[in-house]
Amino acid sequence: IIYVDFCLNYYLPLGQKKMQLLKNKFDSKKVEQFLISENKFITDLFSITAIPERKDFLENDVEDDDMNGQNSGFSVLGTKTSRAKSLQELQQRLEAITSKKKLTYKEKLAKKGLKNRMKKKSKQDERNAKQKLIRAAKLTNTEIKIEEGDTKPNTTKPVFNSENKMVFSKFDFANLGMKRQKKQEKDPKKLLKKIDEQKDKLQKLEESGETEKIIEIKEKTAWKNAFAKAEGVKVKDDPTLLKKSLKRKEQKQRSSKNKWEKRQQGVQKAKEERQQKRSDNIEKRKKEKKNRKLKTASKRGRIIP
Repeated sequence: IIYVDFCLNYYLPLGQKKMQLLKNKFDSKKVEQFLISENKFITDLFSITAIPERKDFLENDVEDDDMNGQNSGFSVLGTKTSRAKSLQELQQRLEAITSKKKLTYKEKLAKKGLKNRMKKKSKQDERNAKQKLIRAAKLTNTEIKIEEGDTKPNTTKPVFNSENKMVFSKFDFANLGMKRQKKQEKDPKKLLKKIDEQKDKLQKLEESGETEKIIEIKEKTAWKNAFAKAEGVKVKDDPTLLKKSLKRKEQKQRSSKNKWEKRQQGVQKAKEERQQKRSDNIEKRKKEKKNRKLKTASKRGRIIP
């Protein structure tokens, strides 16, 4: 009710005054007087009303933190403290915090941070100690070796190639400059041809009367075959055996050719049969369709020629 009365008594005349000012020409003196009167009214109104005082929570928090920082020896916002360099200092700071019954949020965080730092510090100390021990062990081992004189020369075993010859480098130069052995002919037809050519040559020499040359050629071929047999190479110089192998090869070729022809014929026959079957089925379907149409037409009374 009081608020409604206040609005009726204050805001309505205020609005009327504003309308009057807007209607009339702008007068700076009147506006100034109007604002002064309004300011006076508002100040009087606030002086009458009772407004509760605001507590400065931030100042209290800062004071509490300062007190805690002084007691515990930890850095608070705005203060600087020296960083702990050893585990003992960290332990002292942790004991100073844990001795309190009630901890603030910042003190809890500081406690957690101290514990983590202590763990890291202890692990780092362990690692450093291990490294020192390893270094010391290495130094002692090297000293013992030097005293005993264990400096032995690096002896490498000799390397031999396939021909049981010693190789003095990574690359085997034993076969360098040697001619590669020709592959032995395995085709019986070519071998028979070669034997026939040699026979013809010897026959011509015999006709010309060069018996010494014939003997020389025969000895040369005999020695060549003997060396080849000694090395483990099969010498195919018997014409009867070569003819048999040639005959066998030709028979094999003929049989494989016949098999291939039969296979081709079978494939072609099967293909033709499938095509014939397909065409028969298509023709059958066409006839059946035509018969159905004729039956339906006869049922409807149409004249079928």
